[in-house]
Amino acid sequence: MSATRGPQVRAGCHPGSARRWRTGAALVAALLPVAACAAVTGGVTAAPEDITVLIDPTEAAGSDEAPVDEWTGDAGAFEDHPHRPEGVEISVAHPEFTGAAERFSTDLAAQVDRDVRDFRGASREPVGLDIGWEVVAAGEDVLGVRLVRTETDLHGTRQAYGTYWYDARTGLTRYATELVRDQSALEELNGLVSAALADDPDVGAEVLYPVLGTYDSMGFNADGDLVVEFDDGHLSPAREGHPPDPGPGRITAVLDAEEVAPLLSDLGERARTASLVEEPDLDVPEPSVEHEARPAVPGEITAGTGQDCSAEDAKCVALTFDDGPAETTPHLLDILAEEEVPATFFLNGNPVLTYPHVLRRAYAEGHEIANHNDLHEHLPEYEADELPAQMAVVSAIVRRNTGYTVDLFRPPFGASSPEIRQEIGDQDMAEVLWSSDSEDWMDIDRDEIVERVLHQAEPGGVVLLHDTLPTTLAAVPEIVERLREEGYVLATVSETLGDPEVGESYPEGETVPEIEG
Repeated sequence: MSATRGPQVRAGCHPGSARRWRTGAALVAALLPVAACAAVTGGVTAAPEDITVLIDPTEAAGSDEAPVDEWTGDAGAFEDHPHRPEGVEISVAHPEFTGAAERFSTDLAAQVDRDVRDFRGASREPVGLDIGWEVVAAGEDVLGVRLVRTETDLHGTRQAYGTYWYDARTGLTRYATELVRDQSALEELNGLVSAALADDPDVGAEVLYPVLGTYDSMGFNADGDLVVEFDDGHLSPAREGHPPDPGPGRITAVLDAEEVAPLLSDLGERARTASLVEEPDLDVPEPSVEHEARPAVPGEITAGTGQDCSAEDAKCVALTFDDGPAETTPHLLDILAEEEVPATFFLNGNPVLTYPHVLRRAYAEGHEIANHNDLHEHLPEYEADELPAQMAVVSAIVRRNTGYTVDLFRPPFGASSPEIRQEIGDQDMAEVLWSSDSEDWMDIDRDEIVERVLHQAEPGGVVLLHDTLPTTLAAVPEIVERLREEGYVLATVSETLGDPEVGESYPEGETVPEIEG
């Protein structure tokens, strides 16, 4: 196996053409490497780190006999998003299949919609987004499509990648992680990739976790090896006050076909064959097997322990941590892992931009991830039209890094209003406050934090803590020990409250005074 990096430019392409975007009075020129500017067939690509390309947009344009149609859209195609920053250029596309594969096109359209929404939400001063596509597999009742995002914002231009697989036998669109058997296989794959990248100076320590948002682009090269590719900056070390550096560009790990074969699912085995066909076959059959429920997706982590808190005699309590992630959060995660306690983390925008790998670790270890607003400011002071942007940021960053869609929101300081709750609901979240304030933010000592939490403990309780404070971390082991001695079970917010409903506020009947942190 090997690791490589570099700009995503294929042999025979001619990079250097620039698209110019105007935002306000500034004219921004960004070099956009072409996702695929020459048709390649028969599973032949330029290098081992390249995923095979069977059909690209140049074959789909300008011909009545094109193998596949193309849908294109601009900013006007996405007017239903809650946050739509002005002056942002959007130019996106995906293939449009016909016949039985039409449902794949529908799913690709939904994915492009999510990509546009998350770019609008997660980017600082967004400038423009371009999404291109390639067909990377076509045979064995499998179609594979690779989407390439080129995006520009305050922090520069970077590329990101995703591969999606249509399984005609079941009629399901599958994620890249479903090329492997299950979560244990993804964890083993994560170990192989970690070993391949261990000596890479552009890869940070402890940035790789077996989650959907990390392994969202995998495919096969001309030799049948598995190519795992990572978005620009996804593996970069943390930089205090800045998002990880996208400078190293695309980083890949190429895993030998024989080594990775035991990890592949049935879909993965067929996708490998479908990537190596001499002539792409887009004529897939109607599904022969219909699943009543979608199978578990490797990399999608269910938060909590599965604790049933609905029983009348249940004594569940949720520990929640605000304002992170921070330098201190990994130590807290170590404590929670040792104690086998799931927690709920309410995150802010700048911290999660700086420490996305800490977010990925928390998600991978079964903690619940939630939104604490972008800038941790007093939301009632905002105009109604300013609220969507403040609430969209964290949700978008979380989904980009983990694949998880946030459904809980806590307003900073507990300061809410009917208008704020309306926007929370419009962005498909429930409002979660607290029933127990540890007052750790008041610079009290460890013992005082412990006593406050224990004094206010009640079944169904939600405890407010902050993972940014060393005294809080020092208090956590004793809080856990003493709550358990009193018969409490530590659970996530969603387990404790019983799956909060979108647009509602919890805990029910609680009136929360505003706090300083």
